Amino acid sequence: MSIVIMMIGFVAVFGLVSVSDRTLQKSRGLAELNAIGNDIIESVMSDRSNLSEYVTKNLKNCSGIATSSGKTDQRNRLKRWCEQMKGVAGEGSANDVRMIRAKSHTIGSQNVVVVTVELTSGDGKNTFFAKRAFNAP
Repeated sequence: MSIVIMMIGFVAVFGLVSVSDRTLQKSRGLAELNAIGNDIIESVMSDRSNLSEYVTKNLKNCSGIATSSGKTDQRNRLKRWCEQMKGVAGEGSANDVRMIRAKSHTIGSQNVVVVTVELTSGDGKNTFFAKRAFNAP
């Protein structure tokens, strides 16, 4: 009887450790996605004149990233972010989105650009999503 109680205790502790580990790993993955996403937003914001080099690039395929001629700094940043995503979350799966988008809006007489960064991993389960408005009144 005492062996059964002891075995139940071991199974319970093992289950608790397993759930705790999964939760910790997911939290770590989200924190890393957040760090990469914030790096992207800050870099794009500081390099607004080259915004077109960053948008609509697929950060799931590192070897397929290309920029205009003479834009090696921008290409290197995109590749670095792509490699970081690959290191943190692995290869992008079918449901993962790793994109930078920009959309222009006119508010009154001022042109405003809204930049959206969407990064997902774990087959779409872990998500970082941010929007920033540039040149806002």
